[in-house]
Amino acid sequence: MPLTQREKEILALLKKNPMILQEELAKVLGISRSAVAGHIANLMKKGFILGRGYVVRDLKGITVIGGANIDIKGKPYKELKHSTSNPGYINIAPGGVGRNISHNLAQLNVPVTLLSVVGNDDEGRRLLEETRHAGVNVEEVAISTTRRTGIYLAILDTTGDMDIALSGMDILEELNVQYLESKTEVIKNSEIVVFDANIPEESIRYITELCYNYNIPIVVEPVSVDKAQKLKGVLDRIDYITPNKEELQSITGIRLRNDEDMKKAVEYLREKGVKNVIVTLGERGAYIYSGAIDKLIDPYKTDVVDVTGAGDALTAGLVYGIFNGYTLTASVKMGLVTALLTIASPYTVNPLLNEKQLKNKLKEIEKNVSNH
Repeated sequence: MPLTQREKEILALLKKNPMILQEELAKVLGISRSAVAGHIANLMKKGFILGRGYVVRDLKGITVIGGANIDIKGKPYKELKHSTSNPGYINIAPGGVGRNISHNLAQLNVPVTLLSVVGNDDEGRRLLEETRHAGVNVEEVAISTTRRTGIYLAILDTTGDMDIALSGMDILEELNVQYLESKTEVIKNSEIVVFDANIPEESIRYITELCYNYNIPIVVEPVSVDKAQKLKGVLDRIDYITPNKEELQSITGIRLRNDEDMKKAVEYLREKGVKNVIVTLGERGAYIYSGAIDKLIDPYKTDVVDVTGAGDALTAGLVYGIFNGYTLTASVKMGLVTALLTIASPYTVNPLLNEKQLKNKLKEIEKNVSNH
């Protein structure tokens, strides 16, 4: 079971001083001694405190490796006209695939550390502050002295779908093997490692080799058609991959004209060593193939406000499910609900997303499906 924020605070204090008295904990945290006793009892039930003297089990969480940037999104008030200026709504907010996944995970009460790089500028400081405030450990993020923080610029149409986008992410070249070697212990102490294909190809090889050697499950978000190509040489080291149809076609080289072609492409990935493939299909939901599972999960309907961040949210919901011991099918459903809650908001990461909301929404949807 995941920990509450208060339980995480108590656990951190106990690690520093296993002999601390409950009265001292209460004073430090500004709560009653009886409340402290209740939290400690819960930590014992969950297995994070192993006995007297507060012997603490190491808490392994998720490490996410990938892009962190500022998103600038524009959406026209009326039909988008090219080659001219369009009146519309403009939003500037923290973004980046890896950062968005880690932000979503933190809101879902999962302990998460982000490995990324930002510039020594106002944008980088904003990214770190807001991501830290969300509950993500950003202490391992590198600060570049030579490059500015990445910028993602997207123009949406009136329905919230992307019309065109530009990605200025040269800074991610510094998310190199040298940086990752300095974070080896962080990676090795992970329950699951998630990375996006924004990072350099040699870094992908390093991560997959390290995780393979230490038996750490890997979840991969391909990001785009071009960046998905970087994954071709490491498919036998990937536990979970979440491509859309275009990315699936790019990785496999199989043209997807119908569902039969899609299944051939997924079987190709399995033959190459990928254990679990989750193809994101937008309005059609998701297709899961893992050898034991071969099924299409129907989409969950909602009014679309902005699709930006939907794929990141789906990956986060999937990881939340895997981390908490749910089946692959249940985990994918959680991913679809997380994506639904994201596209129904104007934000790349829905600030109202939380664990309780996710579970309640899934329960509500499943109930409605069973009633029809």
